[in-house]
Amino acid sequence: MIYFLTKVIMFPFSVIYGLIIIIRNILFDYGIIKSKKFNTKIISVGNLIMGGSGKTPHVEFIVKLLLDNNLSISIISRGYKRDTKGLISLSEKDNFMTVGDEPIQYFKKFKGKLDVIVSEDRQKAIQLSEKKNIEYVVMDDAYQQRSIEADCDLLISSIKKPFYDDSLFPVGRLREFRCNANRADVLIFSGCDIGITEMEKRNFESKAKKYLKKNTPILFSYINYDKPKKIFGEKIKKNVVAISSIAYPDDFFKYVDDHFKLIETYKFPDHYKYKDEDITKILKKHGENITILTTEKDAVKLCEYKHLLEGISVYYIPINITFLNKVSILEYLPK
Repeated sequence: MIYFLTKVIMFPFSVIYGLIIIIRNILFDYGIIKSKKFNTKIISVGNLIMGGSGKTPHVEFIVKLLLDNNLSISIISRGYKRDTKGLISLSEKDNFMTVGDEPIQYFKKFKGKLDVIVSEDRQKAIQLSEKKNIEYVVMDDAYQQRSIEADCDLLISSIKKPFYDDSLFPVGRLREFRCNANRADVLIFSGCDIGITEMEKRNFESKAKKYLKKNTPILFSYINYDKPKKIFGEKIKKNVVAISSIAYPDDFFKYVDDHFKLIETYKFPDHYKYKDEDITKILKKHGENITILTTEKDAVKLCEYKHLLEGISVYYIPINITFLNKVSILEYLPK
């Protein structure tokens, strides 16, 4: 009942928000506001829903493909929840506080192989990339960045929370209307079960197609969990505590529970900036004879808490994605 009443109360705000979205898209659709075209190839990765849909591992997957083809690359991000403003080309002096958790994760993972740039003004970031003769720009979380004409718009939708089942913010979590999926060049359903059947796939496809351009490719990907990697401490202990500040950590927690002796989970808000007291509270409750397991995105934040965690067994679990049916996404990317 409370859930229903909340939606009723929020509905007028959804109408206002929706009108703003409609007007904005009309201005771009009819060229009243221009989208800027750049010489470098631009791949946009984003979603329609607020919160996690698996964008980060898909960005990394695409970047690896491009690097394997000896192409020069920049990753451009807004740098969500960073403490700084303006354009920053990441360097060794940066951390999650200065540039955000996802950009610093990209920087550490692909160190020396590409540029990572954060900026509220993504046009300026692309201009910097063009000055360096970068061949490909991958824009993270940029489906709504209509001021830039992307060569390929990749739309990611969690298969567990598909965009076509959601409502416009603030009644639901949609940033735009479902019909705005028609700008996508490729739709990727992320987080699939590896055993998903062809019938189940066809069901998802049929529900999504009514919102897409004709013949838009629909792909399916699933997550692989790799062996834990050390942040601090020695070997993994018998008892494990899992902590996460990603939007939807249930799959991560389930994986930890299936493979380790999980005694407790700690779920923090998406992009949360840990405080000293968060760490001390966990250690005070469980002692030091535990292993803290976390996500790769959280690892770039927890490594800044050496003063509290040095000597404690702290590991993160890397993830990567695989496309079902051995589909090569490379054929859908701009040449």
